[in-house]
Amino acid sequence: MTDRLDRIEAAIEANAAQIQTNSAAIAELRTTVNSLVQVVEIHQRNHEVSQRNFEASQRTFEAIMNEIRGLRTESQRILEHLFGQEEN
Repeated sequence: MTDRLDRIEAAIEANAAQIQTNSAAIAELRTTVNSLVQVVEIHQRNHEVSQRNFEASQRTFEAIMNEIRGLRTESQRILEHLFGQEEN
């Protein structure tokens, strides 16, 4: 009977040690998960900023292209006017 109780006690001690090890591993995993969540949040904010910057750059590009089109049209009108005057 004492032998059996010794084995049970040893199993209980082993279980207690394993529970303690598992608790420490779980705590470490929680810390890791929290760190990863922070990294994801930072990347999300950076992505949002990049997206806004891209959209602003796209609007600027479109405005520049519109200005270029206007200048090209104006240049064509000036050339037509000049060449039209030379033909008279």
